[in-house]
Amino acid sequence: MYLAYVVFKFLRAKNNIVETKKLRKLNYLEIFKEKEQKKGKYKIKNIMILNYENYKHKFTMLYQKYKLIINIIFYKNNQFIYFFRKQIIKEFYQQLYQMALQPCKILSLISPNQFLIQTQQLKTIIVGNGIPNFLTRSKLNVNQKALDTYFSQLQLLNKEAVYNIKTNQLQINGADLFQEISDDAEIHLKFIGVQNEEPKQTQSVLDFLKQHRNKTLDAILVSFEGNILNFFYNKNTLISLIPSAIYIDEFTIQDQGYAKIMQKEWLNKEFRITFKGTQIMTLNYQKNFINFPILKADLQLTSQKNNELSNEFYISLVSSGYAYLTDWGKLNLQQNSFKLLFQLQEEAKKNQLGLWKNGELDRRILNSVSSQILGQIVEVIEANQYLVKTDKQIVNIKLDRIFIEGLEAKEFARKLLIGKQVHILQVGDNLPLQTIQLCENNLDIEEELIANGWATAKENHPQLSKFKFQQFQQMNQLAKQKKIGQYSSELTWRIEDQTDQKQGKSVNEIIWSSIQRDKQSQKQSVMNTGLTQKEDCQYEVLVDKIMPDGQYIITILKYHSMINFTISGIAKLSEFATSFPNVTKYEELRQQYCYNILMQRNVWVNFESFNISENMFYGKIYEKKNNKDSDFTLQLLKEGLTFIKNNNDFYSKYEEAQKEAEQLKKGFWKESYAQFIIDLSYNKQTLKRQVSNQGNIQKNENQQIQKVIVTAFNDCNEFYIRKQINPEFDELEIQVEKATLTPLKKPVKKGTLCLARFSEDNRIYRAQVLQAFKNDKFLIKFIDYGNNDGVNYQDMGVLPAQFTNIPQQAKMCSLAYLRVPPSSHEFAEEASDILRELILDQQFDYKVAYTEKSSNRQLVTLQPQDQPDKLEFTINKIVLEKGLGRIENRVSYNPLKEFKNLEEEAKANGIGIWGFDDCLEDEKQFEDEYDYYE
Repeated sequence: MYLAYVVFKFLRAKNNIVETKKLRKLNYLEIFKEKEQKKGKYKIKNIMILNYENYKHKFTMLYQKYKLIINIIFYKNNQFIYFFRKQIIKEFYQQLYQMALQPCKILSLISPNQFLIQTQQLKTIIVGNGIPNFLTRSKLNVNQKALDTYFSQLQLLNKEAVYNIKTNQLQINGADLFQEISDDAEIHLKFIGVQNEEPKQTQSVLDFLKQHRNKTLDAILVSFEGNILNFFYNKNTLISLIPSAIYIDEFTIQDQGYAKIMQKEWLNKEFRITFKGTQIMTLNYQKNFINFPILKADLQLTSQKNNELSNEFYISLVSSGYAYLTDWGKLNLQQNSFKLLFQLQEEAKKNQLGLWKNGELDRRILNSVSSQILGQIVEVIEANQYLVKTDKQIVNIKLDRIFIEGLEAKEFARKLLIGKQVHILQVGDNLPLQTIQLCENNLDIEEELIANGWATAKENHPQLSKFKFQQFQQMNQLAKQKKIGQYSSELTWRIEDQTDQKQGKSVNEIIWSSIQRDKQSQKQSVMNTGLTQKEDCQYEVLVDKIMPDGQYIITILKYHSMINFTISGIAKLSEFATSFPNVTKYEELRQQYCYNILMQRNVWVNFESFNISENMFYGKIYEKKNNKDSDFTLQLLKEGLTFIKNNNDFYSKYEEAQKEAEQLKKGFWKESYAQFIIDLSYNKQTLKRQVSNQGNIQKNENQQIQKVIVTAFNDCNEFYIRKQINPEFDELEIQVEKATLTPLKKPVKKGTLCLARFSEDNRIYRAQVLQAFKNDKFLIKFIDYGNNDGVNYQDMGVLPAQFTNIPQQAKMCSLAYLRVPPSSHEFAEEASDILRELILDQQFDYKVAYTEKSSNRQLVTLQPQDQPDKLEFTINKIVLEKGLGRIENRVSYNPLKEFKNLEEEAKANGIGIWGFDDCLEDEKQFEDEYDYYE
């Protein structure tokens, strides 16, 4: 009970002090300490009348004056103590207890065990702690017991109850309303809408809208997040949307009044929802700006008859100034309903309620120079919507006071703004940023768009004054008279979107044919004039979008066609995300880097190829025309955001850029698994192909001897070696062997790193998937040994991150200075058997003579470890002697030529390859797949 002290001071009291000890002897009530205490005694502050019976109403007055701070002290008069000993004290306690119980009415249920009530004094109070974020987009996993409690407590709405001030409890007929919610199984609610900023949710919203546009369902309003309303449908589905006829102002809803009116009048009400479309919103998701749709719907209380012309929900928010009529509402509401809402909106303006608290002035007048923020336009989303990068963040600016659409208008705005420095003007005290001005000439963008015929002003916009609207109208009339912008009879900017694979394939083939003709014409012109061709056939393009997977959507200005494009010759780090999840952050950095430099910029492209099945163009991007130093590939390599995938005409420049990033540890090169990724990329290269590009072979100037063991042998052109002594790897292999095989996520793709069990010794090793077959069969390569094996899915597992710190140990090799028979040669199999017996599982001293750049294959010399470092003791010489190969004459320096006599002797005796008379003199019979040398 809320009992403190009621203070009585009798007329015959000699002083104000009552001794504590004597009070403690009285057993009629519990004594509580007063706020002010002096040396164990209580100072009497309040004076009351002596006779309780005659002045009962005084106690009520005292309670109302001092609320719950009421002091009760008995003076040391035996007669008086006896008088209060039983009945009066008990009655007094009961009366004060009843004062702590206040009658009230339950208005709404915010969450389980959390009510909004209204007392007899018309005060609204939230009672109970409840469950935070209950039935909101951020919390779709819900306790089943909490959900049951919520629906049972919904039945208590609008009922009379008693509020216990001390215990913060609600009671009906003496029973507490709060229920205990024990831990129970959670259920996952179905969700319709956009839960967060992840772009993958967009398609589900669009698919839902296709099926439910203009369809109706009934649902309960259970929560609101800003201007987004959450409805509960069918006891298992949360629907997130915004009203279509009115717009709830994003900044004025920060006023506590908005939350109060929603909780008091509309929470827990059942609405009839008719889905009308979507509204595009832009958010910064993981440093990338994405556009996604929010559902829009017409809302009507189910308790309101369909034939009524007014909408109680709309009226409530518009009349209080928390919302204003949208263009959709002006066009689609019934005339009488619109007139009523418009009248209420005008009254809210007049009374300066909610968003109208600063009146209908042009709010840019409130700006001062100090309130301006400097930024740079990094993207034009629409003609009146831009992303501006400031020194702190990227801001989304939308010029909502003007109406504008069309690609021509967007192109005008792009040319005017992209990359330019602008001032962001804050419109009003607590309203969103609304407009920008160019720094170079203080050009107002709204006025510029209207004056050039690309935009019109929105009438009755809450942030547009009548004077400013008339000014915009005059500019628009002049644009009409001049027939410019959208009023022009000939609009030259037309874009055909050819990025869709099914619809655009045939058109893209025509574009590719046109590019080929242009290149042929340029080549023919050079031949006719006899002049040296100094320029590539480059096309000016506009970069429309930077995709996450390293692709671009570009518009070829010559053909006004939008196509898919990929830079050739470099890798996508995302290809290795299965084995190295951490690498995705560098793919994101690459996308952001490309966005900052290329987004909506005019660049030059040299088209190299077109893949019909992928509907993809490949080539190089240059920031400046015919300037190879502006090759964008060089910048990506220098930043460590990619690496060279295959050889090309500009290989040496690319290699220098890549080495620079590797030395400076930039981008993904700072990771311990960087070399691992390079090796994996080389593993993915097709080995059985001819390499004839100049510069593919790199000579090793520093030929150091290393002790190795040959771990695998495929044929004369491909065997694998590994360092003989490597304690770090030995320790890793012990840990790998003890590892547990965690099943791989299906489907298992080619190139995936994994753990696999070798069929011959049943031990676990690091591996890479080479090929997938039916029935969960796979061909894998053991990357630390080089041998292949066929395994089942259950014999494979995820490769843990701690096993990727050491690069793959097996290095692909061929014997240097020799030409051995290719796989198509009749002697190839027999030669492989002989060489396998000579080197497999044997230990050698080896030196690298050359390296094949395209596959990282090493061309080596092998010699037994107990022999001197001389060519005469090498396996290379033995191969020559046994007729397993011949001297490579295409290399400028070949030390094996000093053993030419051995080749002649084998040839004379018909040993090995020389036993096949039909190919002895035919050089083309030895034009094998491994044409390493220049």
